[in-house]
Amino acid sequence: MDDAKTCSVYWRVAACCISVLALLGLALSGVASGEDEKTVVICTNSALADFTTNLFGEELGDAVEVEFIMPAGVCPSHFDTTPSDVVTIASADVVVSLGWEPWLADLLDASGNDGAHQIACMGLGEWNIPSGAAAHLDVIAEGLSEFSPQWADTLVANADNYSAAIAVSYEAARAQIEALGLNGTKVITVEWHSVFLTGLGFEVVASYGAPEGLSTEDVIELSNKCDDPEVAMVVDNMQSTVDFGANLAADFGKEHVVLSNFPGAVPGNYPYIDNMVYNVDELINAAVAYEDTQTEISELESEVSSLEFQRLVLMSIAVALAVILALFAVISRRQVR
Repeated sequence: MDDAKTCSVYWRVAACCISVLALLGLALSGVASGEDEKTVVICTNSALADFTTNLFGEELGDAVEVEFIMPAGVCPSHFDTTPSDVVTIASADVVVSLGWEPWLADLLDASGNDGAHQIACMGLGEWNIPSGAAAHLDVIAEGLSEFSPQWADTLVANADNYSAAIAVSYEAARAQIEALGLNGTKVITVEWHSVFLTGLGFEVVASYGAPEGLSTEDVIELSNKCDDPEVAMVVDNMQSTVDFGANLAADFGKEHVVLSNFPGAVPGNYPYIDNMVYNVDELINAAVAYEDTQTEISELESEVSSLEFQRLVLMSIAVALAVILALFAVISRRQVR
């Protein structure tokens, strides 16, 4: 074999080796990137995202990416999706929802993502109380465990821990309200906060649903309840229409409180527990403000009553003096005669 043929064979062998190595490199690169790829969990709202994030905790946090679609200050029933939401949910490996969002099915259809593992938190009650939060955490943990069984032990442990932390914070808030002597304070509230308020020690004398659904009879009944001097506040929900509650409170001189049942609606209060603390502080401030106002009114009424009494005394003295002077004049005339 001459030198030219030998070189040609060598080059062919070398080229084959390089090709094999390149293919092997690409394969290994694909495996590595697959190992590093995070599981994408898309939640429909900030409360579910908070629960989900805390379920993964530090142990699984690096393996997942949790996002939510709906801005925290928006009601799920009134939310309008955007093209960017289609892109967001298209990447989802898991979708966590309340199960009744009217726009979710269309959003999934538009994205073409028909393979995402879905977890629906249906019929679990209000998540702004410990029992409701625990129910949501348990359902999400169960759904995520079905998606990835190797996560199960961590998810269950974190669900128990977060549920316990929420319960401790709620009990601390209830104890604070009692220590301030505010338990038993009468309130009128939008119905979504009724159980939350009752558990804290407030007395809910009336509740109402969506203002647009209230009848004239409902409004009259709420007005009659609000006319009670012992009713301190009207409590609204940030994600609903607050104008009705604001007007009702203003008409009867009550405090108007706006709470949020979605973490993150108030800047700096994204975590669930921080949002709860914010809500409790708003309630306490309103109850104290109403008490202070009532005390000022009582003092003013007492002053007015005192001034009225003084006026009556002065009038009585003036009348008595007038009578005495009249008698004196009569006696004087008789003596002159």
